Amino acid sequence: MLNKQSCVQVDISYQENTDQDHNSIMSEDNKGIFNLEDDTEPIDLNHHELNGDNDNDNTTNTPNNDWIDELRAAIEKGCDLGTIRSIGKCRPLKDDLRLRVWKTCLDINETNTEYDYSDGDIVDLPEQNIIRDDISRLANTLQINQDMITLKTTDIEAVIMYYCKTFNETYEKGNGWIEIFKPLITLEYKSRAELYALFASIRNRYIPRDCEADGMPYHLFRLLLLYHDPELCSFFDTRKITPDLYAHIWIRSLYAGSCQLNITLPLWDGYFQHADQFFAFFLALVLLMFAKEQLLEMAGKEKNEIISYLSKAPSNLSANDLDDFCSLANHYASNTPQSFRKEFYSCLFSETDRSFSQKAYSIYQALCLPVSVQELLQANQLGGTAGVRYFIIDCRPAEQYNSKHLYTAFHLDANLLLEDPKEFAGTVDALLAAQRHAIDAGSAAGGEHLCFIGSGHEEEDKYVRMVVAYFLRRNTKYVSIASGGYEILGKEIEDPSMLIQPQQHRISTVLHDSMTMGSTLKNNIAEKFPVINTQTVSLINMISSAVKTKSMEVKDKVKDYINHTSSHDSSHSIPKHVSQQDKVTKLYRQNQTSVFSLDEDDEDDPATSTRQRDTPELVDIESWFLRSDLLYKYECEHFDENEKAHSSLLLVSATHLYILRKLPDHKTMANLVSRRPLNIVSKITSKKHVPEIITFRYAEGHSEEEEPEKAIKLNSKNTKTKISIDCDKVYLPDAGDAVKNIKLLIMKALNIYETGNDA
Repeated sequence: MLNKQSCVQVDISYQENTDQDHNSIMSEDNKGIFNLEDDTEPIDLNHHELNGDNDNDNTTNTPNNDWIDELRAAIEKGCDLGTIRSIGKCRPLKDDLRLRVWKTCLDINETNTEYDYSDGDIVDLPEQNIIRDDISRLANTLQINQDMITLKTTDIEAVIMYYCKTFNETYEKGNGWIEIFKPLITLEYKSRAELYALFASIRNRYIPRDCEADGMPYHLFRLLLLYHDPELCSFFDTRKITPDLYAHIWIRSLYAGSCQLNITLPLWDGYFQHADQFFAFFLALVLLMFAKEQLLEMAGKEKNEIISYLSKAPSNLSANDLDDFCSLANHYASNTPQSFRKEFYSCLFSETDRSFSQKAYSIYQALCLPVSVQELLQANQLGGTAGVRYFIIDCRPAEQYNSKHLYTAFHLDANLLLEDPKEFAGTVDALLAAQRHAIDAGSAAGGEHLCFIGSGHEEEDKYVRMVVAYFLRRNTKYVSIASGGYEILGKEIEDPSMLIQPQQHRISTVLHDSMTMGSTLKNNIAEKFPVINTQTVSLINMISSAVKTKSMEVKDKVKDYINHTSSHDSSHSIPKHVSQQDKVTKLYRQNQTSVFSLDEDDEDDPATSTRQRDTPELVDIESWFLRSDLLYKYECEHFDENEKAHSSLLLVSATHLYILRKLPDHKTMANLVSRRPLNIVSKITSKKHVPEIITFRYAEGHSEEEEPEKAIKLNSKNTKTKISIDCDKVYLPDAGDAVKNIKLLIMKALNIYETGNDA
């Protein structure tokens, strides 16, 4: 039912922008995908083969089905779950493989006695009549002869009774057990003991505990929904529609009670291969995202109508939807902090810990999704691109933050929310501007996921929760809070360099303001963006001005910062790109033969004598390789001011040249030591005897009247001169190809200037 073209677009957008609104994947024809029909599907046990007449089957229509034979051979040899996952890749299975694959995935074998079964221990239960009524209802959907119906129903009744006795469970109507048997009785199981092992393993392994009204699983699901879509979560909260009202049968039956059989079987094929016990929650998220647009249109409908609409949503999935259904769920799973799994596993799935633990209580009390400090440190220490990247907001009092804090953490004083709400709102806008700047700069401090951290002391952290609630009211996505606060974080840090202390503040000599909110935030920016270029200084000034002038609209100033660079750059600042709308004098001479040339270096001319000495910025190499604007990358050796060579990378985009100096201790990290617009490259030279040593020289345009003593005239008729400002010298093994490509890009960049000036 999902439009195929739309699904292709979604897959691409996930790679480029994880903030994509997933509601757009529904085509106009599919907006009514979730109707309110409730047709009971007959179960044909004589023909449930998905690979027969079903035109939507993935296995028969796949050009190469060698994997099926490979999987069959592996099963014969007694392979494990890892081998099955590697070969099967969570794809739908053929009927002759399904039972054997499921048993392996569920760890059902002769050596595992966990689910042994004995007919002699079966006794009638007080709820026996309810069990038989539900089994009878299931039997009415079976399209088989009466003898087979009797056999199947007897097996189901015996298994339920034995399970209740073994695990001290009480059968309740609508608990999802009967629905779990719907796909199981289609399998050609050898004995009642095998059916029991399948049912017990699925129940204990994949169905969370406490799946009842206001139960723990539904509180956790609400936290996940709040994390990914606070707007939709607010829609439900205001109408008192809790997840247990619509997702009860989804979770309790692993979607078997809501999906058609031809959907449940392949869904379980992938589910058991994937072996993620929390995956049902992310499948539920996808269903809500599919339905979001129509749900918001139902704002004026009765509560029961909305619940009825939602609860039947999975029944309208088709076989063609499964790939996208599971792929989107995987996307949400990978874009969610992972520590909640470890935090809540014992109270949701553990068979040994059946008590109501403190962790279970924390699910009910959580304001937002918690994140362990271990995950926080791991995610930001090396700044990997896979999974979740955090923008850490330290909400402790200013004196605690300035005493010691995580080097990637920004400060937001929680007390300010009560003392001056208007000023707090302005600070938040400035902070979010810093977040965007950090992400654009590739800083280790940049991340789309906000994680708030307090001191770890209850009295102080009540203000932190108020700050978190403030962001949630703004429908801010990806909001989490660090479990245990800084008290736990400080104990977990093993590398002292991850902490910033007063004497380590990089520009403390520049910022002598008293410790107001503005000066604290300015220090934040300086620490996180050690390359203090024009834009960074502009951001610091913008924040300072925004804080001091309360009557000004901070939001407009942030927008102005993003759209325009500062108009009062220093003589050593890098000029912004010139657009066609900029009516300025030409920076370079129009009839000049070449703005740069590939000449031989003067051996007596020190190539590094004017090098800028900016503090390098720590970046993640892989994230730079994945940048969409990156055109070329070359291995090189970069020479510092002392002529010492460092293993580096020369990266080139359509507008800039970058040099990333690799870190010996961290193979995935590098220091960004040079970031140059191509339009200021004035000359490219090579050494006479070592042509692989290339020097890039940079120059800026200046007025002759302003700086006559520094001007080097390019032409007597020219009104602009160029001042040599810096250079970079590298050893390029592939110098010829690199210089050729860079030359073409420089010509294109300069052509943009010429076009803009002629407009």
